[in-house]
Amino acid sequence: MTDSPPATPSRSTWADWYLPAAVLAAIAVSHFFASPVAEPFKNGDETRHVMTGVFFRDALMDFPESASDPKGYAVRYYAQYPALGLVVWPPFFHAVEGLAMAIFGTSYLTARLVLAAFTLLGGIYAYRIALRTHGREVALISLAILGLAPVVFDTAGYVLLEVPAVAMVLAAMFHFERYLGELRGRDAVLACLFAAFAALTRFDGIMLLPLFLIRLTLDRRFGVLLRRWVLLGIAIALVLTVPYYLFTWQVYRTGIETAAVSGTNKEATSFLDAKNFYLYPSYVPEQIGWPATVAVVLGIGVSIWFRRSGTRPHVALIAATYIMFVPFAEPNARHAIYWVPALAVFAAVGIVEVARLCGRRWGMLPVAALVVYTGGIGVTDAGWYVRGNKAAAEYVVANSSGERPVLVDGDLNGAFIFYVRRADPDRKLWVLRGDKALYAVMSDPHGKYEEYAKTDAEVLAVLHKYDPEYIVVEQPQLLFDLPAASRLREVLKNNPDRFEFERVVHYDSNHHIYRHGRLEIYRKLDRNPEATKLIELPVLGLGRSVGATR
Repeated sequence: MTDSPPATPSRSTWADWYLPAAVLAAIAVSHFFASPVAEPFKNGDETRHVMTGVFFRDALMDFPESASDPKGYAVRYYAQYPALGLVVWPPFFHAVEGLAMAIFGTSYLTARLVLAAFTLLGGIYAYRIALRTHGREVALISLAILGLAPVVFDTAGYVLLEVPAVAMVLAAMFHFERYLGELRGRDAVLACLFAAFAALTRFDGIMLLPLFLIRLTLDRRFGVLLRRWVLLGIAIALVLTVPYYLFTWQVYRTGIETAAVSGTNKEATSFLDAKNFYLYPSYVPEQIGWPATVAVVLGIGVSIWFRRSGTRPHVALIAATYIMFVPFAEPNARHAIYWVPALAVFAAVGIVEVARLCGRRWGMLPVAALVVYTGGIGVTDAGWYVRGNKAAAEYVVANSSGERPVLVDGDLNGAFIFYVRRADPDRKLWVLRGDKALYAVMSDPHGKYEEYAKTDAEVLAVLHKYDPEYIVVEQPQLLFDLPAASRLREVLKNNPDRFEFERVVHYDSNHHIYRHGRLEIYRKLDRNPEATKLIELPVLGLGRSVGATR
């Protein structure tokens, strides 16, 4: 592919902003109606992202106590509310989320609005990049395709990290491109700063390193790396990211290596598995739909044939995404969301070419058809909800003495823990997890599974040791049939003299996995006046246990 650098864009006009604002508003409305606000649940990860935001909010409210011993504070908080994503994910999004919660409250809605703000920022930067490289027409159409793409609907409607990370990547990419074109020092610093934010949102934000190297190679401009403002920006990025990455590697190396080399779920392949090289391209129709995929192929062909200027940034984004994710053992369509903005640009180029062939009278029809069809796929696949953990948590908090902990066992334990914290603002109640006290799992049993209570007597001994006032179990086991979890449920059922069945909360859900689920709430009748105060939690990713005294 041959390409010439894009010309420096002229000053922005009013049309450059009210038209994309209208497109962004239409996208926002479609997402709002397609994604009902319910309770966090998506992939289980969402519950951790929301609860980690609450942790940052509470740490801010507990300052300076939380700052005097940050490690001790975090360990104790996790022992009380074991549903955090600390170390598993970098902290930037959760810190922003926590700040918002300090102002607007710890609701799920607050977390969703923070996600929406990142989504808006990502859309603005995607438009600005496409406006710079291809002009207003392609920029507007690509923005619509991007905002309505199925993979964006699937991740922007929940509190997940993919869209915030994409927003940071696009921000860094825009300022990097503008620096190459205009050599303004502030763009060099901003590019590096947003690159640091991307790397501190998700670990795969480091894909910006190959992206920048590819772009410099295509333009043969490695000399810019020696400029003063670039060196300053790089220094700032290193200061922000390197200490955290070194700390994470030190404490969470086991979890990182397992995820990268062998994977933690049954769909995992292995590091540099041959399947991965074609799996990621095969995800494109799932990410943007078949019509848009065809338009992407056409757009790439048109760009090559006519040697269109401005394609280099988008080629680099696609190549960097491919290079970043192909080696790892857990291929997934949402991992490669980073190349979707570039795919949207090529799809726009392709459909614009079709529109020109159709003439001025009919040219808008293929554009409208592609955008509407792409959005239709996204809307159809969005809107999943689960409700029930809030009601169960509020019941337990309202009826608990607060002197004894509560134990929860289920796929959505994080949502239950979040609503316990919400219903107990004084933070008196402690929550135990069945998959910490009785057994342990790394992501799912295919990653790693260990049992600590292998008989009914051992289950009873653990329950006697911790003496929870309430025990809440998800019925049936919705994702995995785990022996230790089944044993717990049998013990509760077969010992009515010790565990009184008190209430059931049925899930209200349109998701096939959770539609027939329920939460059964038992009260432990016999007391252990010498119950342990020490809560010990095995963390397989750390390779050790952490604990605190309640």
